[in-house]
Amino acid sequence: MKRALKFLFTFLAAAAFVFAMVIGLNYSGFETLFENEAGMAEGSQYIENTYSLAGLAEFIGEHPEWVSITSYNVNQPDSGIFYQENVPRALGATANLFLLIEYERQIAEGLLNPTESISLTEIKKFALPEISENNHNKLIEEFEDGSAPLDDVVLAMLQNSDLVSADYLWFRLGEENIRALIDTLGMSETSLPLPFSGMYTRINPSLNDTSVLNKLSYSDFAEQSIAEARKLKDDADYNQKVKDQFYDDRLSITFMQERDALAYFPQATTNQLTQLMTLLLDNEIINSEVSEAVKNKLRWPMGSEPITRSFKDYGAIYDNRMGLLGGIDFGTSIYDGHTSVQAVFFDQLPVGFWVHMSANHMQEDYQQRLIWDPALYETTQNEIAGDNE
Repeated sequence: MKRALKFLFTFLAAAAFVFAMVIGLNYSGFETLFENEAGMAEGSQYIENTYSLAGLAEFIGEHPEWVSITSYNVNQPDSGIFYQENVPRALGATANLFLLIEYERQIAEGLLNPTESISLTEIKKFALPEISENNHNKLIEEFEDGSAPLDDVVLAMLQNSDLVSADYLWFRLGEENIRALIDTLGMSETSLPLPFSGMYTRINPSLNDTSVLNKLSYSDFAEQSIAEARKLKDDADYNQKVKDQFYDDRLSITFMQERDALAYFPQATTNQLTQLMTLLLDNEIINSEVSEAVKNKLRWPMGSEPITRSFKDYGAIYDNRMGLLGGIDFGTSIYDGHTSVQAVFFDQLPVGFWVHMSANHMQEDYQQRLIWDPALYETTQNEIAGDNE
């Protein structure tokens, strides 16, 4: 009997220890999953048939409400894919393209020094716990000594889709300069890029009144988001208050509400974005010096063996956040030498389906293969033909 009780006690103690380690230390994560049970199931009916890219192409043709694609050979633009190309979609981190252009313009004019040493402490002011945290940690790991040249920070921002360094760069470049750039580029259907920390703070109901969001104009939302980000930068007490709240309860909204909030974020059409990429390839963004510098930084994926296996040249910016998978790119196929420009956006996807696509890196794979794989290109054209008609 004593032996049995001893065994039972030992078993219960071990079970309690395992529970504490697995559940207790990760309680907030489990709590988040429980709170978002409905969201995680949303769109699950589409998953089984979309493990292949051909299946994804079929999904695209059946759901124009969630997808926009513009993709064409620069020498044969009329034969391209134009699918919901004039529907505004959330830009996410692809808006960093505009920061990159303005950065290279200011470098060319001697307004910024690319070798200036930047303290990561200044960048971290814009870091919000649980918001694209893994992407930011990749940047931190690259600069272990606590500082980095400005040019390296910009490149890491692109490689990691890092929102924190993007916000730092936004304020270094200056709001008026970014506004002037959008006007100069003639991007009438593109919203002003905004600091991400400000937007996420603005849509957090524990920190702001979110009941009026659907009544705000974009200019009002932009003004309030910029003000929030500026306060994070300049007010240490407020910065800590915001960080504490995000640490305790993240955004204080469900995954589905977070996805829906993309409607307030900066938007653009795939049509205008590919026109911009075409101008970039032709060295007509600001001038040839700026255009070449922008293209060189966008070529960061060329360090990947899978990319060099299929492309002579390739440049891109991607984004992946709740409900959104997007990318803009240019590429020259190694197989036939043609060059394409593209913008592909999956916007406000069902949460469960977004998790499926995100976990399998389907959007990036699809977008890259759309350039070098004629079979996938033709399949996509066939699948969207009915909607375009």
